[in-house]
Amino acid sequence: MSRRWYRTAALALAASVGLGPGPLLAGLGPAAPLVGLGPSVALAAPAEPPALPGTGNGCVGPSAIVADRPSWAFRRVGPADVWPLTKGAGVTVAVVDTGVSPAGGGLSGGVVAAGADVVRGGRADSDCLGRGTALAALVAARPVGGSLFVGVAPEARVLPVRIVDGRGHVPPGAMAAGIAAATTAGADVILLGVGTPTPDAGLRAAVRAAIRRDVVVVAAVSDQKPRDNRPVPPWYPASDPDVLAVGGVAQSGAPTEAASPDSGLDLLAPGEQAYTVGPVGTGNYLVGGPAVAAAQVAAAAALVRAYHPDLDQAEVRRRLVGTGGGGLDVYAAVADSAAPETSVPPRAAPRLVVPGPEPVPARQRIAATVAAGTVLAAAVAALTVAAVRRGRRRRWRP
Repeated sequence: MSRRWYRTAALALAASVGLGPGPLLAGLGPAAPLVGLGPSVALAAPAEPPALPGTGNGCVGPSAIVADRPSWAFRRVGPADVWPLTKGAGVTVAVVDTGVSPAGGGLSGGVVAAGADVVRGGRADSDCLGRGTALAALVAARPVGGSLFVGVAPEARVLPVRIVDGRGHVPPGAMAAGIAAATTAGADVILLGVGTPTPDAGLRAAVRAAIRRDVVVVAAVSDQKPRDNRPVPPWYPASDPDVLAVGGVAQSGAPTEAASPDSGLDLLAPGEQAYTVGPVGTGNYLVGGPAVAAAQVAAAAALVRAYHPDLDQAEVRRRLVGTGGGGLDVYAAVADSAAPETSVPPRAAPRLVVPGPEPVPARQRIAATVAAGTVLAAAVAALTVAAVRRGRRRRWRP
């Protein structure tokens, strides 16, 4: 490893502030129970929003707490730096999850279609469980009076697609049907906070069809914990080489998931202490995990697609992965190649620094060689960020 890597890691660790990673977001696999977007470590502020409730207590209602400041996650992503250039207008993001409620704060003007419920049929513009609405709000919530909360791409359109049944499960075939429905409806970006370790031919075909239709597919990596010293099995579609696979990162710079090299991890985004809204009302809930990170990356993809409409889905992915040094850098992805006549606003938000080795161009089949030296960072952080740097196409093994 180079001296530059040690210096970068030391600076990042020294500059890190805040609390360490907390509980991870429990994801959805086919026929797996639905679990709410889990909170990370709660802050001590008196106005801290509560955690988004899980299933089992009826439909999620409004939160009684309206946050008195933007979340750490929003500040670190820093989308306002590029809002003078783009807010995502004209781009449709399909949220493939539990449905999306337009009654969630800031979403009344963003949910532009009834969507599709691929499990029970009918519409998807309602959300008893609250998870899809929470993700959609992170993407495209509009400003509303009395609240500081806003999405990363507040002029993007949301297309709701429900793949969850009434018991909170994702039935076999529903994920593939949801991706197909989003593709047919004309989505520009598809967001999946769920996955499966055992994809079938139908799911793989749905992903391939979306890619052929020039859709940017963004998916969360698995949030499962390693057991018996065995690596976490990779989720699909995140592990597909043409899908933008996203994991979470804590305030400390440490990854919030133990992603293996096979996970296909491309990019890290804030995965703890994010604020969002429930299916009704403007009150805020606290959420975290890889699905939350993926929602912010999907919103960043919307910003890039809106400002650079000439880029195809592969170029959008390369721009997001190649400009962040392992972490999501919205400013670099959008503004670094702005038109010469454009007045580019200065960067205000701090860049998300992820400790790790020297970057290696993503998605190249090159041998993984590491120079001898003293290991500075924690092993899990080094392994996860190495997967980000080296890309998924190489498929190296530890």
